[in-house]
Amino acid sequence: MPVLSEPASLLQRRLWVVVGKGGVGKTTVSVLFGLWAAQLGKRVLVAEVDGAGRAAWLLGAEPAPLGMARAVRPNLSVMSVEGSAALAEYLRLILPVRRVLDVVFSSRIYQYFVAAAPGLKELMTVGKIWYEAERVDAETGHRMWDLVIMDAPATGHSLQYLGMPKAAHEVFQTGLVGRESQRLIELLSDPVRTAVHIVTTAEEMPVNETIEMYHRLCSDLQLPFGFLVVNRLHNRRFEADKLLRLRDRLAHLPQSERAIAEAVLDRALEEEGWSAIHAQYLHRLSEQVPLPRIELPFLFAEEFSSQHLGELVAVLAQQIAGLERASRPHGFRSARDS
Repeated sequence: MPVLSEPASLLQRRLWVVVGKGGVGKTTVSVLFGLWAAQLGKRVLVAEVDGAGRAAWLLGAEPAPLGMARAVRPNLSVMSVEGSAALAEYLRLILPVRRVLDVVFSSRIYQYFVAAAPGLKELMTVGKIWYEAERVDAETGHRMWDLVIMDAPATGHSLQYLGMPKAAHEVFQTGLVGRESQRLIELLSDPVRTAVHIVTTAEEMPVNETIEMYHRLCSDLQLPFGFLVVNRLHNRRFEADKLLRLRDRLAHLPQSERAIAEAVLDRALEEEGWSAIHAQYLHRLSEQVPLPRIELPFLFAEEFSSQHLGELVAVLAQQIAGLERASRPHGFRSARDS
């Protein structure tokens, strides 16, 4: 059985993992989550795994060096995480002598080891995420981040990342690797600290992968869930008789008006078709992925901008608030209602 998460408790988790098929908008959704939580006063880090700095780009900032956090908005920072860089950072922690590090990093054996060791990069990447989720500010004594959002790779690769601590612990049950992997397992599987959100679009291949991933996360990894986010959704339905009337009138319109009317009709028919397809796949998701669902609309724009982020954050906030209200006992009010 899946470990379901109550929406009202999600902001108390320290780690959100955002997964899904490549191309469905995982990074955009991770940024939206980050903006939403930051607006509520949470100190948030969006950690993009093996990314090209797209999270920073979406927020109008230059990507920072690998493993370094860059503040991009009030309460919101972004970071790109990569396994080799995470390993180097870990070695700097345990080998503080610079000359020793220089010898290690320049060693051909080290380079071969990093390239060939199965699962090492995945394990070190998840370890870096764990470190940021648990990180304490030396000056204040408080946690550096209230929430770390892990923007995971595409479906198959993200399952490798999330499953690597368990695989490593099965092989190395004792020693340094055994201890570290056990700590990662405890964080990822803890419904008090972690929530896994699945992002998809309402189309055949993404929905198929979403259903498969949901069942694997339930059965193989047993991780706690958050939301199912359906991105770029068409949900505009038109009355059929109005479309027929417009089509019948086209031949009677002046030439100057006919081209515009034809374009309007074509666009309406296209939107009607996409909306019908998406409704079909939403029904399938409802039957096979029983998670609280957020639906983000498809925005018509030549170039995605900060204005569009703001529009989607508003939709996100409204839907999360609705899910919270639906999950509360009658008459209960949260601090955000007062």
